Amino acid sequence: MSEKYIFKKIKQSNMFPQLPHVMLRLIKACNSEKTSIEELTEIISTDPSLTSRLMQILGSKYMNLPKTVNNIKTAVVYLGKDTIRNIAVSTSAMRFFNFSNSAPESVIGKIWYHSYKCGVIAKKIAEENNFPNPDEFFLAGLLHDIGRLVLLQNFPEDYKAILQTSSNEKQTISAEMEMFGADTPQISAWLFSQWNLNPLISDAVFFINESIQQIEGALSHVKVVFISNFLARHDALEKIPEIISLTDVPPTRLEQIVIEAEKQVQEMAKRLDIKLGEAQDTFYEDSLKTEIKNLSLFYGTLQNLMHARDIDTVLDIVHNGFKIVFNIPRVFYFLLDEKKNILTGFCSSYDKSYKIIKSIALPLSNQTSLLIKCLKELKVQNSLKTKDSEKLAISDTQIIRLLKSKGIYCIPIYSSEKASGVMVLGVDETGAKNLEDNKGLVKLFSKQTGVCIQGVRFYKEYAIDIHEKKMEAYSTLTDKVIHEINNPISIIKNYIETLGLKLPDKHPAQDELLFIGEEMNRVAGLLDQLRSFSRPKIDGFESVDINRVCQSILELLKKSILLPRQIEASINIDPDIPKAKTDLNGLKQVLINLIKNSAEAMDKGGKITLTTRFLSESQKILIDEKKQIPGNIELIISDNGPGIDENLKETLFEPYTTTKIGSSNSGLGLSIVHSIVKELNGQIRCESNRGKGTSFIVTLPVSSLKKE
Repeated sequence: MSEKYIFKKIKQSNMFPQLPHVMLRLIKACNSEKTSIEELTEIISTDPSLTSRLMQILGSKYMNLPKTVNNIKTAVVYLGKDTIRNIAVSTSAMRFFNFSNSAPESVIGKIWYHSYKCGVIAKKIAEENNFPNPDEFFLAGLLHDIGRLVLLQNFPEDYKAILQTSSNEKQTISAEMEMFGADTPQISAWLFSQWNLNPLISDAVFFINESIQQIEGALSHVKVVFISNFLARHDALEKIPEIISLTDVPPTRLEQIVIEAEKQVQEMAKRLDIKLGEAQDTFYEDSLKTEIKNLSLFYGTLQNLMHARDIDTVLDIVHNGFKIVFNIPRVFYFLLDEKKNILTGFCSSYDKSYKIIKSIALPLSNQTSLLIKCLKELKVQNSLKTKDSEKLAISDTQIIRLLKSKGIYCIPIYSSEKASGVMVLGVDETGAKNLEDNKGLVKLFSKQTGVCIQGVRFYKEYAIDIHEKKMEAYSTLTDKVIHEINNPISIIKNYIETLGLKLPDKHPAQDELLFIGEEMNRVAGLLDQLRSFSRPKIDGFESVDINRVCQSILELLKKSILLPRQIEASINIDPDIPKAKTDLNGLKQVLINLIKNSAEAMDKGGKITLTTRFLSESQKILIDEKKQIPGNIELIISDNGPGIDENLKETLFEPYTTTKIGSSNSGLGLSIVHSIVKELNGQIRCESNRGKGTSFIVTLPVSSLKKE
């Protein structure tokens, strides 16, 4: 059989692998920040299979989308670049996994184990050398034996004879040449050229079985794929000295790459219950297909998680992962609040039950809830497996009803054995079985979610802790300064009074003594300001009508501060705000300082708006105990002034920082506000855009106790 004939027959057969070009274009486009939604839509539209897969996912009745998605562009906008890339990789790569129906399972197992490991190593070496498009190297390694699968599929009986008579790779290649006039590397390279891939990658596959001496003079692409194929062998670590002349990567790093690649293959196989290197009938083949598909998604999800900077983003990324891998349409999260000893609900803002889930919580004292059991035991809980004698908790039943599913599958979110919460998936029997069959991958999602949540929380808590310690240091220093200065001030004031008594009433020096006394009183006043920052005086907590206080303060300041500066003031009140338990005088001082601060920033007039609102989502309902945890109130003081310089934002609430350029202001106002808000068990933050205005947002609890 001639070489020309074999290529012609393969091309004319119905078993000719299709073009993966769209996958490469799409990966490249998704990796570029400059790619527009329109460009992605155009690329996807050229691949009917990929288009069909996207619309199938989004058209599912289980997706629970807020509106119908009936075109590719909307699908791209909804899923995002990362998810689109993951679907493209899994969908396109799966096309090549169908070339194994006629081959013995043991042969297929060896081919895919070796090919996958080769692809991983090739990508790592490409990244080590900073080569562009490392995914091309992965593809070359993954598909370098595609020619053998094509021969197996097109000429099953002939190839079985080769397998029976060949005991090693060299003999197999020789037999292929004798029977077909072309061997695996030639056919694989020919297929790459048919797909219009990078010719250098095609050459790399073509020369993959040449001698080391011949490869020494080859281009980098050939060397990388050759080295990767060489290192994918079982005895790679012993043979590294033979190929060190082909690369600048140090031998120790090559050893690490081999170990990392082997570990990656073995760990994934173990977690997904796949026994690599052994024939597992049709289950082995199906599992390996699923593994490759899920790996492409999981590592895309993992990469996205590493860039997440807030918990909502983390949960959305994981939610998308479950939708694509396991076809789980809805996921609720219940995250641990250690201070309140409860699990609080979260879910995607696109979910129909978003407001309800955000408003509910579960006390850790609830011993019957599957969610609490999942959290405490760090074990998966499946409501569809509960015994008939075991009645579900009311909260579990309510969550099932909200998910509109037959049951719930609860997965603990944890890392280093420290629990962060529970993922609750709505499932039927098929969905639960799919999750059970893929416990390894489920565990990966769970642990990685836990790591990211703990990372985000640690970063925020660390930043708060640093700020609090800095403010505490300021307070301690201020206390010492006040104490040290007060002593000489008291002495000086006493001497002035004594001296005044010794001199006649009409003595010329009496005026000077009076002036000195006034200045000393001014110094004492400044010290009182410092004391207000250092240790703000909170008298006691009482029930306060927030709206009434805000209205009275604004009316008071209109005449004295706002109108003389030609500043218009308005108030937007939320009539649903409940009375809050707080310190009335402390609250008044906060409002006065913030409104005064905004007014002083607008020397040419402007507008100040005071807004009050009740954060309904912060109010939690303990659904098994029929109790409520009071929520929070927000007070927003906004102006349309010049805004705050970016350089000042980080130190805005620290003492001696002022937003008034060229002002003699002491810079203590905002630090005093911060200290009072902290004593009121609240929080304050600032949002400002240069030239567009500034908003100070104060969050206070409805119910609070004075700090001891």
